[in-house]
Amino acid sequence: MINFYFRQSFCVLFFLFLFAQTAHTQNTITGIVKDVDGEVLIGVNIIGKNSLRGTISDYDGSYNISVPSNDTLIFSYLGYESQEIAIDQSQIIDVVLNTQINKLDEVVVIGYGTMRKSDVTGSIISIRDKALTDVKSVNVFESLQGRIPGVDITRDNGRAGSDIDILVRGQRSLRANNAPLVLVDGVPYGDNIDIPSEDIESIEILKDASSTAVYGSRGANGVILITTKRGSEGKNKVNFSVYQGISEPFSKVPVFDRDGYIRAKTDAKRDILDWETEPNIQNAFLGDEVRGVENGISTDWQDIISKPGSQSSYYLGFEGGNDKNQYSTSFNYFTEDGVVIADDFKRFTFRVNVDSKVNKFLKVGNSTLFTFRERNGNGPNFTNAVKSSPITEAYDSLGNYIYQPNFANPRKNPLASLDDVRAERSGRFFSTFYGEVQASKNITFRSNFNFDLGGDRNGYMYPQKVPTEGITESGVDIGYSSGYLWNNILTYSNSIGQHRFSGTLVHEVQSKRNEDYNMSGQEQLFERQLWYNLNTNASQTTFSSLRQTALVSFLGRVNYTLADKYILSLSGRYDGASQLSPGNKWDFFPAGSIAWRIKEESFLKNLDLISDLKIRAGFGSTGNASISPYSTAAALNSNPLFYEFGEPGGEEGFLGFRPVALASSNLKWERTQQTNIGIDFGIFNNRISGSFDVFQAYTDRLLLQDQLPPTSGFDNVYVNAGKTKSWGYELYLQTFNFNSKNITWNSVISYSSSREKIIELTSGLTRDEGNLWFVGEPLSVIYDFEKTGIWQYGQEEEPTFTAVGEIKVKDQDGNGVIDFADRVILGARRPDWIGSFINTFNIYEFDLSINIFAKWGQYISAGAYSFDPRMLDNLLAIDYWTPNNPTNAYPRLDASRAELPYESTLTYLDNSYIKVKNITLGYALPKNLINRAKITKARLYVSARNPFILYSSLVKGLDPERNGSTSWPLSRLWLAGLDFSF
Repeated sequence: MINFYFRQSFCVLFFLFLFAQTAHTQNTITGIVKDVDGEVLIGVNIIGKNSLRGTISDYDGSYNISVPSNDTLIFSYLGYESQEIAIDQSQIIDVVLNTQINKLDEVVVIGYGTMRKSDVTGSIISIRDKALTDVKSVNVFESLQGRIPGVDITRDNGRAGSDIDILVRGQRSLRANNAPLVLVDGVPYGDNIDIPSEDIESIEILKDASSTAVYGSRGANGVILITTKRGSEGKNKVNFSVYQGISEPFSKVPVFDRDGYIRAKTDAKRDILDWETEPNIQNAFLGDEVRGVENGISTDWQDIISKPGSQSSYYLGFEGGNDKNQYSTSFNYFTEDGVVIADDFKRFTFRVNVDSKVNKFLKVGNSTLFTFRERNGNGPNFTNAVKSSPITEAYDSLGNYIYQPNFANPRKNPLASLDDVRAERSGRFFSTFYGEVQASKNITFRSNFNFDLGGDRNGYMYPQKVPTEGITESGVDIGYSSGYLWNNILTYSNSIGQHRFSGTLVHEVQSKRNEDYNMSGQEQLFERQLWYNLNTNASQTTFSSLRQTALVSFLGRVNYTLADKYILSLSGRYDGASQLSPGNKWDFFPAGSIAWRIKEESFLKNLDLISDLKIRAGFGSTGNASISPYSTAAALNSNPLFYEFGEPGGEEGFLGFRPVALASSNLKWERTQQTNIGIDFGIFNNRISGSFDVFQAYTDRLLLQDQLPPTSGFDNVYVNAGKTKSWGYELYLQTFNFNSKNITWNSVISYSSSREKIIELTSGLTRDEGNLWFVGEPLSVIYDFEKTGIWQYGQEEEPTFTAVGEIKVKDQDGNGVIDFADRVILGARRPDWIGSFINTFNIYEFDLSINIFAKWGQYISAGAYSFDPRMLDNLLAIDYWTPNNPTNAYPRLDASRAELPYESTLTYLDNSYIKVKNITLGYALPKNLINRAKITKARLYVSARNPFILYSSLVKGLDPERNGSTSWPLSRLWLAGLDFSF
């Protein structure tokens, strides 16, 4: 089947290249483009409306373009109103563009096409221009954090080059993937974006089902469309960007210092009945800690494994073309050195987009992206450093690290991992060819063929650290991925009088293949051979796997607009996924939406106060089949024992196999049905504009693993069972607070609030405590005992009393006994609301942007708050109970107790915070200065990422964005950069 589609695709492309040719009379038009103040405008897009030939204005505002004599020129420039001017017999056309606040005619990208913003009926947010480049990061999505209502973007951790997690309108599925579909130039790519922000023209986020249903099975969790920059006719242009930054850990985990640690450990050894008697130092401290107390040793382990980090990027881009061929290509080198020692990341990116007009009917092109990633080192475990004793030494007298700083404590020196060798390499080749036929004025056919090749290798060597402990371990993980996507898109568009309509038909085929290989072993003969000679290991293990999936789709969509007032959109998609059960692989996903542009009605059209008013409503169905391939198939696994068929104790035997998974013969699509109602508004010539949306989604036929009785011999089987519901509202508000020739100030406010709950579970269950699922409650909760304080003197007669200084929990049912029935849901792990407040100021040549981000009402289980009553490890500098300090915050330290009842309750916290995410100050060199050097743009800037916290409900020193984790801290980055074009 794959070969069939390959042959079909190449035949189509070959036919497109051989399509007919044409010619027509040309006129050469020249002129100058200025603004209303007489300043020349550089880089104005000028395109022939009929011929589609284009150019851009030069550094002095001049342009030169050859187009047919009956053509119309369209002049467009960011922040200015577009103009259309018929050529007639004119040879010189000078143009003055007016400042634009209203962007209703802006074109936004939707699934399998584009649409005027005023015609959009779904919940779509478009981000472009400076918003994409304000925040410098390895992943462009980090610059969008807080900018888009309903979209929660977080960085996995603070490791150099770490990935980004994205949720659109919360969780829907209990087991299947909740990540959105991310496409680059119309092709699925994944959320680990390697494209520099300088290469991106726009990012559109499709949030409601009426918008995402055109992607059927892949659109259930939202869709993100990334459009990269393409070349245009005119003078060749060079863009260069560079920045260099230094970073530091955002904060230090506030553990006990030397004095606090000694005091806490001494208190842990005190007799509660004879508190004032000081315990003997030999009893309170063990091993090397005794010497640490006596010799005044003080070690800050966080300082030892931390260092100043750095981040830098070098970008060089070229774009241009003539009336036949246009190109855009770029090179980017990005490097990040983490704030934890032995943590570095490098990425090389090459991109090229080429478009060629064979004749007036045929256009062909290619978009290719190549990336190479490199990560080295096995950085120390930061949590290990946080817990290490501050009265032990890290190095001996010769400067070598001490493998076990305290011989009485098994915790190893976090520096020991520096002996480990780890090297990760990955590459990806992502290329799309297209051919587009303009069959007539109204009919366009486009065929896209993408192939996606990737490979990664992770090699490691963990040498034996000391002769008396551990063994050498080495191995390599290798993965290969390949896939292709081929879609054919037929589009018809027309307008007759007040009627404007379009139709789209799509056929799409996608295939993916992943191969994984693992080889590992122990006791390698020569450590310096790393993972290149694994056969010398005394013991060896191998593993391999293959995963293949395929998706075939058919789509139809109709858009209709009447009198620019009434808008209708209908679509239907039919998807078939290989990973579902036979007979259930196909499903249909319909959607529809309407909009009413009230502003165009006669009773509002002439009202200057209201510049835009549109009501939208939509409904759609989407699917989810994101489970592992072969999950529906029965499976066998080898038995590690041999069956003996000869004499007892004989050597004859055969490796046996046993069934480990049952087939799921009726597994269908997980399905989400969503309703969205929204309003787009603008007042005072769109000085204040925005949108407000409310939504509700039901997800049924959840992809779950139903537990089976032990007598079946199997643990579980995949079934369609259970239902969830999510609902919420979103506000996006943009204001132009001050707008003059030399000074502007605009603000963007984003706010979203959503809720989720489980409606139904498998087999009629109302609660699944093992997975923390409860009918009527959020999808992800914290379920445990409720801490109410610490037991104090005078409370001994209460029925649930345990001991003075221990944790007091609530007797929920009032029966005088604390048991499992007293556990309750303490909170949800999803926030009540997410918001941001972004201000941008332009004062003459200076610009300043400030991004404030907030997340509120999120409950977490914070590992940083883990408690050890014995004080074998260091702890947060907590307020613990003593007879002289009867606090209700933390229980008594007691060296005789390995653990205290209900310790887990100490880690549950509200994690609400307000954080300044980014501050950028820029200066654009005056045009009269840079024009002499033929430079069209030059801007210097300084920026601070994660500069400080305005409010956090966590203890000071913990970064709330890490949810109380002590591993891989986020960094505070200070950088300076330069952008210029010529």
